Amino acid sequence: MAFDSFLSIPRILISAPSSSEGKTTVMCALLSLFAHEFGSKNVASFKCGPDFIDPLLHSRVLLEEASGNLDIFFSGEEGVLENASFLSEGKKIALIEGAMGYFDGTDFSTKSSAWHLASVLCAPAVLVFDARGSALSICAKIEGFTRFREKNGDRSLVSGVILNRCSKKIYEKIAPKIESECNVSVLGFLPFDEEIAFPSRRLGLFTPEAMPDFDKKIERLFETAQKTLDVQKILQIAQSSVKKTQKAPIVFEKKATTVKIAVPRDEAFCFYYRENLDLLKKEGAEIAFFSPLKNECVPVGSCALYIGGGYPELFASKLIESRACADSIRAFVRSGGPTLAECGGFLYLKMLGLLSGTFFDAHSLVRFGHIELCANEDSFLCKKGEKIRAHEFHHFDTSENGNAFLATAADGRNWNCIQVAEPVRTFRVCCKQNHEKNIVAGFPHLYFPSNPIFAKNFVLSALVFDSLKSSDSSCTSCTSCGNCKNCH
Repeated sequence: MAFDSFLSIPRILISAPSSSEGKTTVMCALLSLFAHEFGSKNVASFKCGPDFIDPLLHSRVLLEEASGNLDIFFSGEEGVLENASFLSEGKKIALIEGAMGYFDGTDFSTKSSAWHLASVLCAPAVLVFDARGSALSICAKIEGFTRFREKNGDRSLVSGVILNRCSKKIYEKIAPKIESECNVSVLGFLPFDEEIAFPSRRLGLFTPEAMPDFDKKIERLFETAQKTLDVQKILQIAQSSVKKTQKAPIVFEKKATTVKIAVPRDEAFCFYYRENLDLLKKEGAEIAFFSPLKNECVPVGSCALYIGGGYPELFASKLIESRACADSIRAFVRSGGPTLAECGGFLYLKMLGLLSGTFFDAHSLVRFGHIELCANEDSFLCKKGEKIRAHEFHHFDTSENGNAFLATAADGRNWNCIQVAEPVRTFRVCCKQNHEKNIVAGFPHLYFPSNPIFAKNFVLSALVFDSLKSSDSSCTSCTSCGNCKNCH
C-alpha cells in the first residue's frame, strides 16, 4: 500500500503529560534544528488532532513549508498513515506534535490520543516534562508514563524525555537520577526564558502573525537548543523507527484547474485544514487567497467563497473599516455564489448582515471537541442523511446556530447546528434570479477527507455558479460584484 512508505522515514512524536508543559516549544526547537541539518523542505511536520494554531507555528519555522493534521477520529488509522505518507514523500525526517496529554483521547479513553497515533505510525515518542517545582518526584511521573500501558500488554513507546523550564544546574543533577530510576534516555533540556516562550490567549497560543518577535524567538530557541538538546540522540531515536519497506509511489491525481475558490487568509481568518485545501485542489479548484484586514476584495473570477475560522472578534473594527472588502463579500454572496463559513467565518457573515441572528461572548468554551455531523436537509455540500466529521472550539455563541445538521459528540451528546440559508437582503439584490440557499455556515470546522463528497460537491457548486453567471444577461440591480457579464 502507498502508506507503507511512511514507515521507511525516520520519525518521532513529541508529547507531554498534559497541555502547557512545553511540547510546542520543544517541537519548534527540533524543527529548527533539523531544518538547519537537512533543509526546511526536507522536514515534514504534523499535529496530532484538530488543532489549527500549532501547524501555523510549524509552518513558519519551516519557512512556510505547510504542516498537516493527523487525526484518527477524522481519518481512521489507515487514513492518517496515507496522509502522513503523502505529506512526507521525499522528506528526510518527520516530526509529529501530540495534543493535550500523551494518553488523552476521545471521551476519557486513549482513542485518537497521541499514544494511539504513535502506535499507528510506529513512531517512538519523546515526552516533555515541566521540571519546575520538583526534584526526585519527577521520576515517579516519568516512570508512570513509561509503564502505564504495560498491564494491558501494550507498550508506552516512550523512548526519551526532555525537561522544560529546567536550569542547567538542576538538569545535571536530575538527569542521571531519571535514567537510573526510570530506564529511559534523557535527551536534554530547555531553560526558562521569556525570550523563547510563546504567549497564549484563550483559544491557545498566539499565531505567528500575532507575535511580532516570533522570528527572533525562533532564532533564540535554535541557539539555545543547539547547546541544551542532544540532537544526535534524538535523531538516532527517530532513525530507530525506520522499517525497510518497498516504497510505493504516492499517487495524487489532480484534476485540471476548472474553477476559482476565494479564501480569506490573514490574522483574522487563519484556521484552515491543509488537507481541506489540498482536497479542493485535487477536485480541480484554484485557491485564491485574499486579506480582509488589508481591505482586499474577493478575487475577480471567483466562483465560491470559503471563510475559515480565526479571530474576527479581535479585529471587528478593522474588518468593518475594510469597506471595499466587506462590500465585495456582500455582493458575491448576494449574487448567489456558494459560500461556506466556519466558526469565525460564521460570525463574520453575521457581522456583515448576511445571516440573521446576534452573537455574543460566552466567556468560556462552548461545545468543545470532535463531532460527527449528519445532514438534516439538502445543501450544496451534501444530501440529507450524509455525514462528515468535524470539530468545534469557540468561546462565542449566537442566537441562531441553525438546524441543518445534527452534531453528535463522542460521549453521545447531540445538538442541531449550521445554517443553510440564502443571504439576508437588507440592501439591493445583485442578481434577480438567485434566491437559492447558497450559504452553509456554522461553528463546526469540517474535515473534508472524512467524506470527500463534500469537497467534490463544493467544487461542483462553484462550477454551476460559474456557468449561470456566464450565461446571465438579466442583472439590472448591480452592485459591481464582478460576478456576472454586466460587471465586466
